[in-house]
Amino acid sequence: MNIQITNFRDLGGIKNKAGKVVKANKLLRSGHLVNLDQATQTALVDHFKLTRIIDFRRGFEISESPDTPIENVEYVNLDLLGKMNAKNSSLADFAKLKSIEAVDKHMLGVYEDLILNPGAQEGFTEFMEYILANKTGSTIFHCFAGKDRTGYASALLLLLLDVEKEEIYKDFLITNTERKQANDELIQQFREQGFGEEQLESLATALYVKEDYLDHAFNLIEKNFGTAEKYAAECLNFDQEKLTELRSIYLTD
Repeated sequence: MNIQITNFRDLGGIKNKAGKVVKANKLLRSGHLVNLDQATQTALVDHFKLTRIIDFRRGFEISESPDTPIENVEYVNLDLLGKMNAKNSSLADFAKLKSIEAVDKHMLGVYEDLILNPGAQEGFTEFMEYILANKTGSTIFHCFAGKDRTGYASALLLLLLDVEKEEIYKDFLITNTERKQANDELIQQFREQGFGEEQLESLATALYVKEDYLDHAFNLIEKNFGTAEKYAAECLNFDQEKLTELRSIYLTD
């Protein structure tokens, strides 16, 4: 099956600590759903049972590259960075950071905000309610590249489904191989616009994910809340009853 979506995957098949498996055709993650051909749209609906799209992007990102509307599939825009009052950051802004260290520092700050910023917590509260409400079809959640906002959302879901961290890192880092062609094309576009090699190195760093970013997220959860379950209960209005329901919907018996 040829799905024409960058960084697309089904979280189905991942095992949790108790040996239960995340159900297939329920939780899908990707980059933006721009210019989807009819075969991809049909596969999403018929094979993956898609009923809801959650788009984490900002308004300007959507204006530049709107998702392809899919018949009978609900579209939800959940602007995480907007809720966080984050400034608009373009790829050119990352190139201007001038060093890999500066990009890494910025990205660690992004992951910190995704967990601790009250606006982000509000956004992920809504996200978890949407996930809990979709009891029959599948949800695809995405941002631009499907790497940071989407990567953390995927990690959060897998944590709450009691998946080993080693498996969560595997899913997180798949982005680096899935995005390589698209990233190479973006870097070449910036090279042709006259950006120097130092700037292109900064941009390249921003286009990939690092284990350190997810390490930072997990450490923040443990330091501030103890467990993912306590973080969800305290910050995302996601109590034990909701957690039990989530696992009954998304894990095999």
